[in-house]
Amino acid sequence: MYCNTTKNYSLNFGARIRLSDKGLLNLPQKTDLLYSASPLDFFYKESKSKRRLDAVSIKIKDRIRSEQQKKGNSKFKRIFLRKSFRAANRLRTVASKIMMVEHIKDFYHSFKLLRRLNAASPDYIDEWAKIGNSINHKFINMNIEDGRIEKIAKSDDSVIFMLNHDNFERDKFMYPIFNSFLNYAYSAFGKQNVCPRPNIIVSKNFLKLAGSRFQSIYRKMGLVPIDASLTERNLDENVAPIKLLISKFAQNKSNLFIFPEGNNSIYKDKTLREKFQPGLVKIIRRILDLKSSVKIVPLGLSYGNVKNNMGNIYVGETILLRKINKNIFYIQNNGKLKDMGRVDDKNAINSMVDFLSSELEKNVIASKFEC
Repeated sequence: MYCNTTKNYSLNFGARIRLSDKGLLNLPQKTDLLYSASPLDFFYKESKSKRRLDAVSIKIKDRIRSEQQKKGNSKFKRIFLRKSFRAANRLRTVASKIMMVEHIKDFYHSFKLLRRLNAASPDYIDEWAKIGNSINHKFINMNIEDGRIEKIAKSDDSVIFMLNHDNFERDKFMYPIFNSFLNYAYSAFGKQNVCPRPNIIVSKNFLKLAGSRFQSIYRKMGLVPIDASLTERNLDENVAPIKLLISKFAQNKSNLFIFPEGNNSIYKDKTLREKFQPGLVKIIRRILDLKSSVKIVPLGLSYGNVKNNMGNIYVGETILLRKINKNIFYIQNNGKLKDMGRVDDKNAINSMVDFLSSELEKNVIASKFEC
């Protein structure tokens, strides 16, 4: 793999794509959205002070987790560690407030824009499409030459996007970038009224740390807070938001962005398969009670150290799952069916977790290179 920055844009994965380079997509029309900026772009202009506070918070929390795992901690020490963890979290909230003050004008315009914006309106998709247009000095590496974004946008079907979660601080920027490219494709196909709206499943703690003012923006952008453990017990606790998401997805009204590792992402010494939680499979099974098939697209994320590089996104091939009678089947590219097991069989859950985590891992590996 290598970087191709030639003027004819004969792209392959490794090309430097500016956040505003949506015009490189193979679309029937280019819209004026290419030349429109979003006030939300201030999210990509984090100051050094915010990054440093966030880094300090994460470092402290990692140290606390290490201490909490030790056996024989006294009651006093356990209480002290819990309070220290909460204090470290408050640093993140302070960092968000600093960012708001530093970009008060853009924050005000973003808040004002999203407050009046209805998610069902075509303007909502257009605003998503504008994100990144004013950040011309930053770039990503993404395999847009494969035409997978256009293929997704042409279809009327909703999609589950599953992403690895190796870097909390940088991952939060990547799915909005991808979704901006996708929503520009929707707009170029003239599908702003009917295309699925983005819903991003995030940990409840993420919104808590952001502070109340940022929460209103995040919620309007489609973030849905749940207990990120995604265990059977917590899936029941999340029943109201999950049920709504499943209903919207089944009606092709919502695309879901999911980090299947959930809170397990903190365990850096574990493999993706070990961190991959069964909650995604349980959601898929419930969707298949309402919808004949489910499309899943892996988005492999990775990062390098090149200046102004936001990271790498490898858009995987669409995985199609279908329920036939009481069994779930994977529809392969050659049209053949691979039996994943009965819907109500616990062994089928493990089989699907193995399969999905393996597919995501392939795309994570494909995304890793220095450019």
